[in-house]
Amino acid sequence: MGTSQPTQIIILGGSGDLAKRKLIPALIDLYTHDKLPDTFSIVGLARTPRTSKEYEQFVADALTKHEHGHSMTTVKDFCSHFSYVSGSFDNTESYQELKKHIEAFDAEKGMCTNKLFYLAVPPQYYKTIFNNIHESGLADTCADGSWARVLVEKPFGSDLNTAQELDGVLSSLFTEDQIFRIDHYLAKEAVQNILSFRFANTLLRSPWNREHVESVHITMHESIDIQGRGSFYDNIGALRDVGQNHLLQLLALIAMDEPKSFTAGDIRTKRIEVLECLVPMDSDTVQTQVQRAQYQGYTQEKGVAEDSQTETFFRFTAQLSLPQWEGVPFHVEAGKALSKRKVVIEIHFKDVASGPFETQTCHTKGNMVTLTLSPEQAMSITLNAKKPGHGYQLESQTLSFTCRKDKQEGIDAYEKVLLDCITGDQTLFTKTEEVLASWKFITSILQNWHNIPLETYTQGGDGPSL
Repeated sequence: MGTSQPTQIIILGGSGDLAKRKLIPALIDLYTHDKLPDTFSIVGLARTPRTSKEYEQFVADALTKHEHGHSMTTVKDFCSHFSYVSGSFDNTESYQELKKHIEAFDAEKGMCTNKLFYLAVPPQYYKTIFNNIHESGLADTCADGSWARVLVEKPFGSDLNTAQELDGVLSSLFTEDQIFRIDHYLAKEAVQNILSFRFANTLLRSPWNREHVESVHITMHESIDIQGRGSFYDNIGALRDVGQNHLLQLLALIAMDEPKSFTAGDIRTKRIEVLECLVPMDSDTVQTQVQRAQYQGYTQEKGVAEDSQTETFFRFTAQLSLPQWEGVPFHVEAGKALSKRKVVIEIHFKDVASGPFETQTCHTKGNMVTLTLSPEQAMSITLNAKKPGHGYQLESQTLSFTCRKDKQEGIDAYEKVLLDCITGDQTLFTKTEEVLASWKFITSILQNWHNIPLETYTQGGDGPSL
């Protein structure tokens, strides 16, 4: 990276699943590509008693299981940057021990270092950790230009009230430029490319509004089930897990106006404009525009209540009060334990055939643009063309291209999250207004959640029927 400012990355929850599966592999990839600061230290904080040497071995073991593809020499060099502090998130003494540990590194380098605090912990610990980081002085900075930043994983709250309360605590303790609210989905290469498709191509840019678009469909299907995370998932559910964040962010990228520039401020302002114009639902619209379901066998999962009403699948139809999108339905759905993994956005255009190509004579269909984000990054456009043979009938033909496979997507989403936080780029992180606007809409559904029947669907199928 070529920066002279030493940086300490503190992972709260340093031995947890997120650290093992995502953060440590992302950090070694940044390390091998020379994207980390010239001088850095990675500190793990967790309850399990262990020495720093034992934590180095823990990191090495995590990388071995990850099949990282790096040489043992590289792994050894990388692990030498790790150290460990044993402590609990709600114990103030643990933060004093962490502070001594961090200050020892500062003293060794003879200067104030940057501090990046990554909360790889369950959401119920957020408020306690925010307060303890602040009260202990861990996030204090020096006059030499060093910084302290806090990375917070989703879900950020469980409804509008809890999100407002949590944001109030966070905002009272840290400045907005210190706060990085993670929606790692925004960091995926394919998601970032949505704006390129929309605004760098005249074919897509011009008709992207209510005059031409009939409907938008945003679908996220997962073939996996909850994978042993029953105690966590049963308190969250699909709507909070991916609806409030990932899918509403995709909706914002599809509906937002072109930003003045591709800076964090301009892009986030345009996303906020969309999210604040989501029309809240009332009890009547929830009954007709929302569906929830649970896969068969979910209540037998470890950690799940026997009488659980938690959804593993949802559908809803959103409306925007923006003039350019008024009347256009945005159909959003997501679910687990389905037939195949896919994340797809379909923009259905109105059928405007006229004259000799009128619908009743040629069987035309509206054009469709399909943006596939996973398992591959692809784009296709469905057009009307003459059907071979006698007469003049039309049929649908699809022009498509594949951009790249997942494994070739370049920088991993968590690599991008970490790198952008280190460099201070907040473009792919959500702002307070985005979080609260998303929760305002989702909470209008949750308030009437109990009035919607909980359907069931077979694992490995396509979900409940409409």
